[in-house]
Order: sequence, then structure tokens, then C-alpha cells
Amino acid sequence: MPTFDFQCKKCSAVFEFSRPFGIETRPSCPHCKSVRTEKLLSPPAIQFKGNGFYKTDSVKKPAAKTEQKTEATVKESTVKPETKTEPKPAENGK
Repeated sequence: MPTFDFQCKKCSAVFEFSRPFGIETRPSCPHCKSVRTEKLLSPPAIQFKGNGFYKTDSVKKPAAKTEQKTEATVKESTVKPETKTEPKPAENGK
């Protein structure tokens, strides 16, 4: 059930009350027990999780970090020990 904010017209207390959509009954004030309450407008409680919700999420990363990684992999690949392979002799059967 959604939670709505209400304000008492008698004592001006603000409180939350959970009720299903479509029901128009107003709750009584928990402080002074007055029935004169009104529903307040409040922003929805939305939580954005994950990537792609903000302008900065789609910005490309700086190239300096990727260059350092590629230089390290190039150095590792050039240091590999040499292996000699001998060519296979051709078959002269025909």
C-alpha cells in the first residue's frame, strides 16, 4: 500500500498514513484525534539503481588509463621466451 502525507487542520501536525489507491477516507490525527485532515502533495519516492540514469554515466572514460593497461600488456607480450619451430619436411610420395 502506498504511504501518503497528511496534515491536521486543527493542530498542524504532519503525519504519514498508508492506504490503498482509490480510497478517499481521511485518517484522524494521531496527536489530537481530529478528523479534519488534508492530504499533502509530496514527491514520489523513486530510487534509481544501476548505470545509465545520469548524464555522467554515458561519458567516455579518459584514455590515459586505457593506455597504461595496453602498454603493460605490450611489454608482457614482448618478453615471452623465444621458441624455435623446425619446418616439417615435405612428403615426396607422388
